[in-house]
Amino acid sequence: MLAAIRASVREHSDGEGHLADNRVLNGCRAVVFCRTGRWMAKRRAAREVALAEEDFRPLVEAAVHSFERPRSSAVPLPAAEVRTFLTWVRERVDQTARESGA
Repeated sequence: MLAAIRASVREHSDGEGHLADNRVLNGCRAVVFCRTGRWMAKRRAAREVALAEEDFRPLVEAAVHSFERPRSSAVPLPAAEVRTFLTWVRERVDQTARESGA
């Protein structure tokens, strides 16, 4: 499972072909999986990350707001903040993979 999550995080980090809100929410799912070993729905994982990571709360909440809109009306998210968040996610996933020997 961690190999698939790592691949997903790498794919979402480059941003090609993915809406920013989806990239952030999938990042939330990856972090929650690393912390709990459970795969959660995007909104629930976002809530968990927003509560635990105050610095990322505004971005995560904006991603949820955008995700609730029709896909053709997704709200643009700040690219630099999305990159910073996904770098943080990737570090969490890599750390979990190292610790588990994956």
